[in-house]
Amino acid sequence: MTKPPSAFAGVEDLVDLGQGSEIDMRPTLLRVLTDLYVQRPAHTPEDERYYTELASRLMDAADAAARARLAQRLASYPSAPRALIARLARDSIEVAAPILRHSTCLDEADLAALAVELGGQHAEIIDQRRSALVPPAQVQSSPAREGGTEAAELSELFYAAGAAERRLILLSLDYAPIPAIPPSAFVQRSDTWRLEAAALRHNTEVLVRELLRILGISRAQARRVLRDDSGEPMLAAAKAMDLPTDVLQRMLLFMNPSVGQSVDRIYELTELYHEISVAAARRLVAILREADKDGVSRVHYQAVGWREAAENARRALSELSRRPTNWREQRLRGLR
Repeated sequence: MTKPPSAFAGVEDLVDLGQGSEIDMRPTLLRVLTDLYVQRPAHTPEDERYYTELASRLMDAADAAARARLAQRLASYPSAPRALIARLARDSIEVAAPILRHSTCLDEADLAALAVELGGQHAEIIDQRRSALVPPAQVQSSPAREGGTEAAELSELFYAAGAAERRLILLSLDYAPIPAIPPSAFVQRSDTWRLEAAALRHNTEVLVRELLRILGISRAQARRVLRDDSGEPMLAAAKAMDLPTDVLQRMLLFMNPSVGQSVDRIYELTELYHEISVAAARRLVAILREADKDGVSRVHYQAVGWREAAENARRALSELSRRPTNWREQRLRGLR
């Protein structure tokens, strides 16, 4: 593997995030990285070479559906790496079709050679393209249109992940291309009191209503946040509202029997609460809003360049490296 350029520092480590677990995140990572890559009109040879090798590795773990999505994304991108275009063009017809129909990275000589080499349906599509009198349509997918589908997948990925993977997801949201949507309502001391009082009384309906009002998530999402056995969704909701740590701890103790029975788990979640940022938690809330079609509001993803995302990642990793490592002492102080 080519040594990653400085702009991509830390990105390669994410490729192995899903390996060795029941959830393989590499197909999702392939789509996310490609979305970031195509947001720049052009790239340096070094950047293109690194992206090509990284995407090739991720494609090895992707199924036909994931490769087809990649082909659709790159088919309308004029600066797509030729090596990836050539590989996708030789894939099954479901994958190759958008490349053969629309990619401007294939010139007349390339198309003629592919028609002879592949024949069959590949050749038919090429013949249709070559005989057309108008250039192939350069149709870009609409982020607003695709946002709901992508958010739903990210939401399910988070809920299906284990504790370690959820932690990594929450930390990575510090530099994700998703706007950190603030709460719909300004969180006042009275709101904090109502949330805590409802938790102490095990009043799920009041908590659901408050999460719907303050965070703008749907009723179904609010119930899912409260019923999750591991506790990270409730932690993220509390962080998005910037609640005090002791309020989160009492909410977890009284509303989540699985967490409340384990002091060690309370320590772990308290540590994570200090570790993640408010912005990261609000990005997860933004995903939950968009994932549910019945949500109160919908999120439009911002265009974030590849280099900017990598720079944000380095800043996040640097910040984490400067934080104290003696978490046991901090956790004990937080529970006093």
